[in-house]
Amino acid sequence: MELKKRSEFPENELWDLTALYKDREDFLLSMEKTLEDIANFQKNYDGNLSTVDDFTTALMEIEQIYISMSHLNNYAFMPQTTDFSSEEFAQIAQAGSDFFTKASVALSFFDTALVTADMAVLDQLEQNPHFSSAIRQAKIQKEHFLTPEVEKALTNLGEVFGAPYDIYTKMRAGDYAMDDFEVNGKAYKNSFVTYENFYQNHEDAEIREKSFRSFSAGLRKHQTAAAASYLAKVKSEKILADMRGYDNVFDYLLAEQEVNRSMFDRQIDLIMTEFAPVAQRYLKHVAKVNGLEKMTFADWKLDLDGELNPDVSIDDAYDLVMKSVEPLGQEYSQEVARYQSERWVDFAANENKDSGGYAADPYRVHPYVLMSWTGRMSDVYTLIHEIGHSGQFIFSDNHQSYFNAHMSTYYVEAPSTFNELLLSDYLERQLDDPRQKRFALAHRLTDTYFHNFITHLLEAAFQRKVYTLIEEGKTFGAEQLNQIMKDVLSDFWGDAVDIDDDAALTWMRQAHYYMGLYSYTYSAGLVISTAGYLNLKNNPNGAQEWLEFLKSGGSRTPLETAKLIGADISTDKPLRDTIQFLSDTVDQIIAYTEELDHA
Repeated sequence: MELKKRSEFPENELWDLTALYKDREDFLLSMEKTLEDIANFQKNYDGNLSTVDDFTTALMEIEQIYISMSHLNNYAFMPQTTDFSSEEFAQIAQAGSDFFTKASVALSFFDTALVTADMAVLDQLEQNPHFSSAIRQAKIQKEHFLTPEVEKALTNLGEVFGAPYDIYTKMRAGDYAMDDFEVNGKAYKNSFVTYENFYQNHEDAEIREKSFRSFSAGLRKHQTAAAASYLAKVKSEKILADMRGYDNVFDYLLAEQEVNRSMFDRQIDLIMTEFAPVAQRYLKHVAKVNGLEKMTFADWKLDLDGELNPDVSIDDAYDLVMKSVEPLGQEYSQEVARYQSERWVDFAANENKDSGGYAADPYRVHPYVLMSWTGRMSDVYTLIHEIGHSGQFIFSDNHQSYFNAHMSTYYVEAPSTFNELLLSDYLERQLDDPRQKRFALAHRLTDTYFHNFITHLLEAAFQRKVYTLIEEGKTFGAEQLNQIMKDVLSDFWGDAVDIDDDAALTWMRQAHYYMGLYSYTYSAGLVISTAGYLNLKNNPNGAQEWLEFLKSGGSRTPLETAKLIGADISTDKPLRDTIQFLSDTVDQIIAYTEELDHA
């Protein structure tokens, strides 16, 4: 599959950014206006904040500035992710980066004033539900706040601290060149997007194998630079953790999520020990059904029944999305139904595009989604995942202030993975024979749980080992990272998958490593979404409770928010219930196979 140029795609497969700004000039004018607003805000409030009334007035004014910044920041970064070869998009991104640094430095006085305010003032401000999340965060930061001069300097260095991530994403989009490979006399083009979206679960074993080797060779060429970039990122996080007086870098990175180290460790440890046997049992079944004597890392994304994997058009996917979310009711359906007519989604699988997918939230405009459409069922899962994020953005934005709209990273992946479960549930209910039902359940595992409970969870297990190295005062290069990843993969997969040196390069495939302790939250969010899904299936009020969960945004702590759907994440019960749900799913898949074998 050869990637086309972006200019070759029809308009309806590209997103429409005019809901944010008419054009680049409009964007630049808005940037100037926002900088003027920030200068006036600084003039009026710098040195004049002490009472509850002072802060209340200032918070209401700065909220409007934050909303403008939300729009500008999203518009600045999104175009470049569609085509990293575009000089125009690079200039927009750089203008946005420069703006954000200027704005953050100019507003740092307010952050300082809020965090250093008397606790009695913060307590009173927290009673105002409009500000609750911002004040909770200020209290968390208060204990670890440095001098105003140092805080301002750190803000000024924000672009520098973000450089490793920027380097990595540009390397992945533009430099990870994969050689062509040949199967049965036919040459195949390979790239990051085509491998991950198409070849890695191809029904032809030779295409899977040769594309994986081509893909891995392309990664290996850049492993030294990628390791250096990652080292710079984790070392900077460790330095900041020490400067702020945290006991360790884990506590520093988890503080903003409002969860503790035990919740982080529990997520990794239980999945590594108790879910791993379930995953191994399923993959051994996949190998048996497909006649594989040995499953390599090139095979582990193989569909259980590749012949049933239909081609899906973008219009077909729209119908699947809308029918899948019907159990959530008209209120939800009406909001997300607009994604196609308003062109929220950038579908084009063009060259030099960022791989994977994401959803962006310019506050109270409408969400935007980036993905690369290759016409596979897995693309429908990616789409409905990002529409899940989008629905949460809409409901949180419409019912919460800007301060309270953003969910904790700990459970931010719950709305997205919940929608994936709705898709699998719809497919299973609509399909008639055991083979088709098995297909639906298999995709529940591979497209939802394997991606979030395995791919991202193993990233987290890898990260824990890397950050532990840094905590111990050690360093690393590509060789050490390869070995750590190989060990993590081997521990999880046991004898179900052959883990070789190419598999060890997996740490080069995701940007999540540059986002602190983010990777583990995919599985944490999926535990909450599983609890919500089971609540939907078993509770007449389940749909309404899920909407209340979405509407709550970040107004509550993760523990309080999860209780809206009846989940107590202070215990391991929701996680163990999820693992049991998955074990039951594997049992049902095997039962369908046995039924087919005896038919």
